[in-house]
Amino acid sequence: GWALALEKYGTRTLAEVGRRGTEIAEKGFPVSATFSAINKDEYEKLLANAGEETCFLNTGVPYEAGEIFRNPDLAATFRLLAEKGAGEFYRGGLARKIVEAVRSKGGVMTLEDLSSYEAREVAPLVGRYKDGTLLTVPPPSSGGVHAVQLLNILENWPVEDWGRNSPKLIHHFAEALRFVFADRERHLGDPDFLDIPAAGLVDEEYARSLAGRIRADRVLNDYPFGVFDKHGSPGNTTHLCVVDREGNIVSLTQSINNFFATGIIPDGTGVLLNDMMDDFSEDPESVNAPGPRRRPLSSMAPLILLRKDEPFLVLGSPGGTRIFSTLVQILLNVVAFDLSLDEAIEAPRFFTYSVRGKARPLFVEPRLPEETLAALRALGHKVEPKEPYDKYFGGAQGIMILKEKGLLIGGADSRRDGAGAGY
Repeated sequence: GWALALEKYGTRTLAEVGRRGTEIAEKGFPVSATFSAINKDEYEKLLANAGEETCFLNTGVPYEAGEIFRNPDLAATFRLLAEKGAGEFYRGGLARKIVEAVRSKGGVMTLEDLSSYEAREVAPLVGRYKDGTLLTVPPPSSGGVHAVQLLNILENWPVEDWGRNSPKLIHHFAEALRFVFADRERHLGDPDFLDIPAAGLVDEEYARSLAGRIRADRVLNDYPFGVFDKHGSPGNTTHLCVVDREGNIVSLTQSINNFFATGIIPDGTGVLLNDMMDDFSEDPESVNAPGPRRRPLSSMAPLILLRKDEPFLVLGSPGGTRIFSTLVQILLNVVAFDLSLDEAIEAPRFFTYSVRGKARPLFVEPRLPEETLAALRALGHKVEPKEPYDKYFGGAQGIMILKEKGLLIGGADSRRDGAGAGY
């Protein structure tokens, strides 16, 4: 994917853009408290799948904050790719090492699986919020569809009058999320193999019907999925945002799924193999069941918000199924409640979902006032507090573009490692 983007839109060679990454991999960087905590959480997996000699452990034990992490094998891989091109990863010696590593752990990957894989460029999904236009990612990611769907539902209520993170707002938002997850479970998967009713899911009339089902005084018992005709009308991950001097914008979410992925590292490559197969459903009857050439459903939702056809906000986040909920909360904070980007990202978060039409708990950061949590419990929510700044709720990164002032303002989430920088 990176090679395709570079070839079509870039101004530098793969060797040039890979130089800094090679240098960092070789010389290393100080481990953060977040890296150290996750390293300790995933220690057993790394020990079992990569062995105690792996660079992802420090002489067989997890890294402590401040220690230097280096990955010289990855630096060598970057040099190899710079010399031979991305095809080396899919058809060359790197490909053979990847297949050998997977098969040594009981997997079924073949060289043909890698050589037949191709990156695709697709048109963005377009939605609207207030006076803005939202550009985001289409299926097989569910995140873009459901971010637009959720915003459409919220447009039916006077959220500004209710107040930011008020019990009324959180209650209605949570109930909307449960309907959204019912649709996700029923309709979302690989569009090459499914007739996904994306147009129906993001239709404003459908959003209005969902908003009308939600009761202000209580939690519902069931959250049925929507029924559409075949044409689609109603009836651990990282993110970075970049704006360059010419105004080109990238909102990039990239995932290896769980923290430290599979823990499998092909010999001498320094490359962690992802476990994105975990994003398929285990139910063979699911619309998101695994199958040949199918791409698994994700929740990634990199987005760009335009105002009067001018870029205003670039935003994205890791966080699995919490991604689109997180991004919509940040958009609300900026657009409806006029918070600065950093304030919007740091504000307390909440999340819930449904499984087979039944409500799951309402997870919250306990920085929300106790009277708010009590009010939500009184409405029937099973409230479960997390940590005050919990990585469960993602690690959003964003850039606000104030063209009239000639300013770019970065925002980085303190829940995970992140930073803003300008040159």
